[in-house]
Amino acid sequence: MQALNVLIVSTKESQYIQHILASKYLNKLYVTSENEVSNTIRIKFNTFKELAQKCKSLQIDIVLVEEEKWILEGISNVMRQHFINCFAVTSEWTELKLSHNFARTMLQKYLIDVPRKINLPIDFPVLVKADGILKKANSMQEVIEIKESIFHNSPEISKTVYLEQMINGKKQEVISLFDGKHLLTFPKKEIDLNLLTEYSKRLENLLLSEKANFIGFVNSYIIQSDNILYNVGFNFKFTIPDFEMLNTSLPNDFLYICMSAIYQKLDEISFNTNI
Repeated sequence: MQALNVLIVSTKESQYIQHILASKYLNKLYVTSENEVSNTIRIKFNTFKELAQKCKSLQIDIVLVEEEKWILEGISNVMRQHFINCFAVTSEWTELKLSHNFARTMLQKYLIDVPRKINLPIDFPVLVKADGILKKANSMQEVIEIKESIFHNSPEISKTVYLEQMINGKKQEVISLFDGKHLLTFPKKEIDLNLLTEYSKRLENLLLSEKANFIGFVNSYIIQSDNILYNVGFNFKFTIPDFEMLNTSLPNDFLYICMSAIYQKLDEISFNTNI
């Protein structure tokens, strides 16, 4: 495998720099953070197009986007237009995070469990959701106040409001990487492996059936309750799993996994879960 030039896109110093610097496949590591970071080269840019042009001139092989706000603003679309290997979902898929209604409809279509909707709450607390809004209500009065506040700030968003069951359990982040053909979901000690495998298959089916065309992280927020995995949200930023918290052994070089994603070979990454 060739030595790689890698860029981490973040406004702050990335928490994953040392993982990338330790890779035997790394040639040069570039960063966009506001602070100078040892053993890296800092890039400044004003627009995504300018950044893409710099990536081409510097022969950057992989762009890892840790700044989620820039993913939501469409950095992946611009990079793809310039044929840059950018690890981030394209703008149309950011709706999974930005719109609770869109995400709920899409997940239910592919038989992924989500908390049930509530028309008239009897038990509290409940969640009040609208596009881009999530608030907990401990009484009917609070529900009314939240709805009124949403309507006051945005009558349009208020049309998307609904109430949702609050699932008891620990919310956990599950990290998944999609290469355009395969979804690689990293096991986690605290989540049942069989349930997580089934969840990953259904999420992969969703992406493939809806013709998702990107390389990027589709990380899920999951609550396991009564032998069910409930999806309660997404994030899309570049994330390296905490290997010590995984119920598996992994290839010890994360850039190897990244290159596998570029060549759409994530299905060849295997885990030893008998450890």
